[in-house]
Amino acid sequence: MLKFIAIGASLGAMVMGGVWGLFHVMGESPAAPSSLQTVTPGANKGVMDLICELELDLNGQLKLGITDKEPSRITMAQIDFEKNSGWYQGKIAISESRAGTLQTMGTRLKVSRPAMFQRFGVMISGEDFEIDRKTGRFVQSLSLSDGQKVTLITGTCAQVIKPPF
Repeated sequence: MLKFIAIGASLGAMVMGGVWGLFHVMGESPAAPSSLQTVTPGANKGVMDLICELELDLNGQLKLGITDKEPSRITMAQIDFEKNSGWYQGKIAISESRAGTLQTMGTRLKVSRPAMFQRFGVMISGEDFEIDRKTGRFVQSLSLSDGQKVTLITGTCAQVIKPPF
């Protein structure tokens, strides 16, 4: 009985190894994973859909006196090169309905918009986020009315590659 289990496990491992090898031969190479690295600085056309894992930055959280423990979260973001705008989802976000203005700086994409609201006991005068297409790094900052800039949310994003069907 043990002999048949060992033979079955060996055959299963060989089949899975073959499928894995075939996938990598037919699919993308390991040097170019399906991430933001596949989006080059010259590919500034159309719409880029992103999925991001974000969390509150500890220094920003302490600076603004936020005591609530927020778990990291998965959210969507989008950069629209044709409309020169961008947004991402969340409680403290540049939302789709009020997208910000896009600036392209090499491999970095910066989306910003002016604001005027009170939150965390301070007046917020602007919001922005940056995504580095080379590393996938996401940083969201708030500009305060006293001139300070506070990094509030950090994380990593990857481009959503849609299948051709």
